[in-house]
Amino acid sequence: MGDASEKFFSELPELTAFEDAVSTHRHSQAPEDWHVVITDVKGSTKAIESGRYKDVNAVGVASIIALRNAIPDLELPFVFGGDGATILLPETRLLPMRTALRGVRDVARDAFGLDLRASHVPIARLKKYGHPLLVGRYRLSPHIVLAALSGRGVSVAEEWVKDPLRGEEFSVSAEGPAEANLEGFECRWQPAPSVRGKMVSLLVVALGDLESREETYRKTLAAIDSLTGDGARHPLSSSSLRLRTLTDDFSTEAKLLSGQAAGKKYRESSRRAKRSALLGRGLLQFKMSAGSFDGTKYVSEFLQNTDFQKFDEALRMVIDLTVEDITRLQRYLRDQFARGKLAYGLHQSSEALITCMVKSYSGDHVHFVDGADGGYALAAKQLKEQLKSRIS
Repeated sequence: MGDASEKFFSELPELTAFEDAVSTHRHSQAPEDWHVVITDVKGSTKAIESGRYKDVNAVGVASIIALRNAIPDLELPFVFGGDGATILLPETRLLPMRTALRGVRDVARDAFGLDLRASHVPIARLKKYGHPLLVGRYRLSPHIVLAALSGRGVSVAEEWVKDPLRGEEFSVSAEGPAEANLEGFECRWQPAPSVRGKMVSLLVVALGDLESREETYRKTLAAIDSLTGDGARHPLSSSSLRLRTLTDDFSTEAKLLSGQAAGKKYRESSRRAKRSALLGRGLLQFKMSAGSFDGTKYVSEFLQNTDFQKFDEALRMVIDLTVEDITRLQRYLRDQFARGKLAYGLHQSSEALITCMVKSYSGDHVHFVDGADGGYALAAKQLKEQLKSRIS
């Protein structure tokens, strides 16, 4: 397939509304000579429950950044999942992928004491056994395009890589070069407090055939919009965004970029992050520019480029809701679960955690949002319990 295959994602028709991104009939089958890469922190739930949700989020985002930097000439479809990520790439790019993910695994182990699972499954293998994996190209903002994934291939690939017996077949081997370029990782924003009441991390998996699943997702989004009002799902606002101060904790970024939990490189990374945050605070406050950073428009671009809703055969969202609206949402979800329409997981936090991937301060910057205290990962725990209860 060659060059035509490599251009698969970049040449897909764009979906400009999120409602279209969850309409799986508008997705296209991924090429058979591509692979789905799955990363996740082993034992993430326990790590999060012990207060290490920032570290878990950082390692999950790092796997996306490492692959983007290792394969800079190709637009890669990816979905951030909280404790890891799903990324698609052509078979021709397996060598740099393996090198980069070995490097991220080393950083996760040495700097954070975390064990990152890094695996890849051939799309052809999934398709052979009747598990399609489809991709949509979702235009998040004028500057950023994200992927929407659908088809049983998404969940089956995850099952295969986590299977105790066959998981090793798909794992990135420990043997070989290991080097991760994590330039562009930033963790300099203070957690954004809820304005309405609670930050809700929500996961929804629709059940039934294709047509009924699409209807369930549309109805779920409509139910959420009826709570937030006029489609205002975005959990952040310009008033809730604050860069960290010199007295705040920059250890997560310092560990990730230095690959160390202490030492000279760690201290240099921490000082560099603090200086950048201090400069950014000044530029934003006085609406000034320096280099590619424009203090008059960066916050508006930030909000446009915030990855707060996504789809990978599950609807994933972080939304700011009142306590009363959360009760109404839970009532709706419980009713739909009882009717066999969906399964869900929901976790409430007082604030949202922001982790950034910055290629350029002018346009090309993406901001991943998760509920503090382990939002997506803990919501996934409830979701898995509901899915198991349907089987038992």
